[in-house]
Amino acid sequence: ISFGCKNNSEQLSTLKGSYIFFDDAAVLQTKDEIYGVFMNEKTIELNTKAKAVQTSPEEVIYVELKGNISTEEDEKIKWEKKFDIKKIISVIPKKQVSNTLILGTE
Repeated sequence: ISFGCKNNSEQLSTLKGSYIFFDDAAVLQTKDEIYGVFMNEKTIELNTKAKAVQTSPEEVIYVELKGNISTEEDEKIKWEKKFDIKKIISVIPKKQVSNTLILGTE
């Protein structure tokens, strides 16, 4: 008789990037890739946190997340790479670009 169990210490990937969501879709864009995000409890939690820091619904926010990357086909997500969020590390509003020209030093 053989028993199998899932390894609870499976490796999670950490991704940082721009995150934008709509009613039933979310996308994470890192420096090198774009990921469709699976809609799960953590994604709903992230959307709630994102709404709290956004100044408008279309505003992109910056996030750091841990989760699983997948390239398996999905009925709803058409992006080649997909991300399943397991842990939210940080949610930061879009950085404002300063249009001030600074001449010299103090």
